[in-house]
Amino acid sequence: MSEYTDNTDKMPGPLPPKDELPLFMTLDEKNHMEKPVEPVITGDVPNWLTGSLYRNGSGIYHMGNDSWNHLFDGFAVIHRWTVHDGKVTFQQSILDSDHYKKCVKHNRLIGQNFGAYFPDPCKSVFSKFFSYFIPQPPGKSDNTGVNVVEFGDRLFAMTETPSINELTPESLNVKEKYELTNALTVHMGTAHPLKSLDGKYMYYYGTHMNARQAYNFVSIPLSNDASNPFAGAKVVGRIPSRWKMNISYTHSFGITENYFVHLEQPMTLNLPKMATLSVRGSAISEAIICHENEPMHFILVHKETGEKVPIKYFAPHGFVFHFANCYEENGQVIADMALFDNGKVIKSAYLDSIVKCLDPSKKAEVLPDAVFARFVMPLSVKDAKEDVNLVTVPGSSATAKLRKGTTDTLDITADFLFDASYNFELPRINDDYTGRKHRYVYGGTALSCGVRRLMKFDCETKEVKDWISDDDHCPGECIFAPRPGATAEDDGVIMCPVISQKANVPSFLVMLDAASFKEIARATVPADQKVSFTFHGFFSNKKSVHVP
Repeated sequence: MSEYTDNTDKMPGPLPPKDELPLFMTLDEKNHMEKPVEPVITGDVPNWLTGSLYRNGSGIYHMGNDSWNHLFDGFAVIHRWTVHDGKVTFQQSILDSDHYKKCVKHNRLIGQNFGAYFPDPCKSVFSKFFSYFIPQPPGKSDNTGVNVVEFGDRLFAMTETPSINELTPESLNVKEKYELTNALTVHMGTAHPLKSLDGKYMYYYGTHMNARQAYNFVSIPLSNDASNPFAGAKVVGRIPSRWKMNISYTHSFGITENYFVHLEQPMTLNLPKMATLSVRGSAISEAIICHENEPMHFILVHKETGEKVPIKYFAPHGFVFHFANCYEENGQVIADMALFDNGKVIKSAYLDSIVKCLDPSKKAEVLPDAVFARFVMPLSVKDAKEDVNLVTVPGSSATAKLRKGTTDTLDITADFLFDASYNFELPRINDDYTGRKHRYVYGGTALSCGVRRLMKFDCETKEVKDWISDDDHCPGECIFAPRPGATAEDDGVIMCPVISQKANVPSFLVMLDAASFKEIARATVPADQKVSFTFHGFFSNKKSVHVP
């Protein structure tokens, strides 16, 4: 087995001076907004569109004389774009997590994150040494800066630790903090929970730092328990790692009507290194290992029984942050995702690399690109013959062939539905189609080095429609809001924050007609208002959540 550690593959360079950073990397406490502002509207905001678009992401990278150096490590900043009667308001709030407040108190960065480690001035040498024998979960922070989700009529900010912060809809501050470790034995988790179509369950994924209990699939019923909405959480499926000393890094997963879809990928967390990070004063990235000659392994787990489908699905080496959607059709599971060639994209997301990438004069190709990939997994290998493609999806170029000398192992390859020039990330669909067959996937280039645009992929006709941004802005994640009473999958509006990277250039929210993918309106904030880049979020039309 060949492997390399990411810290030897790409070390971060020096962070440029603050005045040379993209504007969205320079926020500080002064950019917290106690009250919303009313952006300038151009075009026509649909009168039927009522609700709030919530966003979350790393936004505060500097504290005192210290700076985080990786995209994932900044302190969380929450956005709310509220739409009502053709008008829009915008509010941006620095999340008042315990971690953030501690750093503000000491005017310095403290703690262990993905790309850096800053020692705690309040932690004694003895307590540091003691952590070697009773190690704490690495990067244990309540800086929930990846996603904001809705469960019932409550808002929750999430990250890749089991800490979850409930938000107050009005101020976007922390209302209550919950630890899933009080109900589950997991050490890391996903910021991308999925919900059942009836809204009665949230499905969550958690990583256990024991290779025999590595991958945990969790069902959380919607609860009226105001004291703990996650009290009913239970593990409904648990799968071991294929490695004894490594566990796959997992950012998201998929569901279908009957199955959880897990991707065990060859970018792993090395358990011995993870256990000693704190005592060594090391960043989490130092425990990441890429098995560069190892394949990806898809695992299907029955949602009701927790039993693993007794077929092994191996795909060529690659890496995935985000599933778009999964569904079942004619005895097969179809999984759409944004696929990278390998996991080096994690190391490429240091801020110095992003700064180079976003400078059009340098044309630096430093960030890898992902492409649209569809894998098809047959649920039966009965009567299968070696080297015969079992995929029966009409028109698909995906393959699934029985491995020579086996009766339960399929080697699968992807159908790359669209031209590779359409690199994209942050895939989203109409959420009403989660777990069932979809036609459209929306995505964007985010922080890519190439053409900055948003895209609509038609998985039936293979047509791509796009909206082009300029070099002064970075478009984010597309969120679909359906028109009331809509029956067509793409009858609605796409909303996307488009964030400025230059001073005196305003950020804005763009609205596109989802069917034609043409711009219908934009809401532009004042040019002197710095706006952070966000990763994920959702649109809510519930009156109990949004604030008109």
